[in-house]
Amino acid sequence: MLRKALVHLLLFLATLLLLAPFGYQFSLSLTPPEALFASPWPFAHPITLENYRVVLEKLPMARYVLNTLVFAGVSALGQLLLGLLAAYAFVFRRPPLSGLLFSLFVLSMLVPFVVTYLPNYLLVARLGLLNTFPGLILPMLTAGYATFLLRQHLLSFPREILEAAWVDGASTRDLFLQILIPANLPTLAALAITLFIGAWNQFIWPLLVANRPDMYVLTVAVQRFAGGEGANAWGPLMAASVLATLPTLLLYLAFHRRILETLMEGGVRG
Repeated sequence: MLRKALVHLLLFLATLLLLAPFGYQFSLSLTPPEALFASPWPFAHPITLENYRVVLEKLPMARYVLNTLVFAGVSALGQLLLGLLAAYAFVFRRPPLSGLLFSLFVLSMLVPFVVTYLPNYLLVARLGLLNTFPGLILPMLTAGYATFLLRQHLLSFPREILEAAWVDGASTRDLFLQILIPANLPTLAALAITLFIGAWNQFIWPLLVANRPDMYVLTVAVQRFAGGEGANAWGPLMAASVLATLPTLLLYLAFHRRILETLMEGGVRG
């Protein structure tokens, strides 16, 4: 009993430690600008929404949110679709050299995305896709993470179900739309949310490719605001950071259990 209480206490302290930066940022965003440096303690002053008013007046947040939604949403759905097709082929079709090909997918996960920035940027520039959504999204689709995770998940899917459908004359499209996707919908949804959050938090790649104001995503917009008219305006800067972080934080809190189960499943079977 004492041991269990200690474990819970440690977990509670670890949670507080992890959430402390965001909590402090949130408290600063609600602090009057003239009182930001008056006390080191959060919520030591009457709260105000003045910082949010300044941000919403100076930044076209609706445009930035829409850009980020398109970038993150299409990137997540594209990775999910390509990953599902590749995982299906690896598990149920077994093409020649499938072991070698899957090893290359795993190997691609060991290469940091930042290493590919320069060749990807040159390719996107030569294709004339700078400051466009295809330029932002296409390099994101090459990540092998979704393929790896879905392949590990489909290994436990009963092959007999697909073979029975084949015997009944089902096409590959029928297998996907009527069997595989409905049967694995919770895992696909959890993976889609994970990929969406990852794309939403991307900063360097959108900063390189989409440097025109009307193409900014939220992370780039906050950075530009911090280096421009928001410099030294710490309250509005904190408010802008909270607005950029809040959607993914709420999304994760709403679906965290299923996301963790999916990630653990891939890790154990990997």
